[in-house]
Amino acid sequence: MIELPEVLTLARQINKELKGCRIASGNQGNTPHKFIWYSRSAKEYAEILSGRTVTGAKGKGNWLFISLDAGWVLAMGDMGGRVVLYDSEDDLPRKYHLLVRFDDGRCLAVSVQGWGFLNLFTKNEVSKHKYAGNIGLSPLSKAFTYDRFRKILDRVSDQEKLVVKKLIVSDPRFPGISNGYLQDILFHAGIHHTRRVVDIKGRERQKLYHAIRKVLKEATDKGGKDEERDLYNEPGGYSRILNAKARGKPCPVCGAAIDKIQFLGGASYFCPNCQT
Repeated sequence: MIELPEVLTLARQINKELKGCRIASGNQGNTPHKFIWYSRSAKEYAEILSGRTVTGAKGKGNWLFISLDAGWVLAMGDMGGRVVLYDSEDDLPRKYHLLVRFDDGRCLAVSVQGWGFLNLFTKNEVSKHKYAGNIGLSPLSKAFTYDRFRKILDRVSDQEKLVVKKLIVSDPRFPGISNGYLQDILFHAGIHHTRRVVDIKGRERQKLYHAIRKVLKEATDKGGKDEERDLYNEPGGYSRILNAKARGKPCPVCGAAIDKIQFLGGASYFCPNCQT
């Protein structure tokens, strides 16, 4: 899954490589399916993209926004897959779900794995979209202070059974964090995935806040996870501590075997000693 460090990396690279470039043509790709959500017909994509110029790109949450002239925006989000710039059409992968050809012969191809949104919006439509228009403050923003984080946790009622995993990966107040980075965040914080939010107090709250900022910043500085690819089809430089490969191996802190449970629709990896 592409998360905040990946979209920030892609946005930076697109601004470097494609800002000011003119689109020769574009289409919805050669293998559309029902788990890819487009916002217009294939004909409209082709007509609107042709002749447009890239004016910039930004990443927010787990959404990548590529701005075009005349007020159009390519908004891609909630997706697994790759957004890769190829030198020519001869280099394209066998399957792709969005293709943008530029006047200089290069091609931007988006290949979705699983599901995702590949929307072509006006700026006004972005703000009205249920997901793309409802992205909260970035956990890497200077405005995302510990006091703000603490208030989010304070608003969770004692009667709620909300657990920390669901709060972080399923809540718009923590945009851009999915199950991938959550593993290392909770490991650094020393908190188990199943802990109730109301039971996390004092020092543990501080550790969780700093773990969120630490993991996301380090991953962003390194260009994202090594399991994902950047605009140049190169892997990121961040290697997760906890993932499928870590199961059964010794914890890097205490040496206990890393364990796994299926929880809230996904795998959760943890150290049974370090994460309470």
